Order: sequence, then structure tokens, then C-alpha cells
Amino acid sequence: MGTKIIKGEEFYKKIAQLQEVKTDVNNWKTYYIDKTTNEKWVEEYPYPEMQAGGPPQLRLIEKFPWE
Repeated sequence: MGTKIIKGEEFYKKIAQLQEVKTDVNNWKTYYIDKTTNEKWVEEYPYPEMQAGGPPQLRLIEKFPWE
């Protein structure tokens, strides 16, 4: 599986379709599942040098860290 990352306007469209599974407040990550495709996604803030980690992104993952 190649890395699929969604940012910008696409981020907001996609996240509206997802169901939140778990939030990791220590690492600023929220995990989601797409109930129609069973895809697993993580919302993250990949730019620590920017205020609040910069703009969010969604990254497609194979499995959740706790699996």
C-alpha cells in the first residue's frame, strides 16, 4: 500500500465521511474508520515547527497502532 495523504479542502470533505475511533491527546492524533470502505485513517499535524502543528492532514494506514 502506497502512502495516501489528504490535505486542504479534500481533508474536510473526507473527514466528514469518517467515524472517529480514538483520540491520542499526547501525540495530537485522531484515528478514524471509513465505514463504507473499512479504510483506516489518522488525522495528524505534521509540522511541529508551525503553531499548533500547522494544517491537519489525513493519512491512510493499514492498521491502528493498538491492533
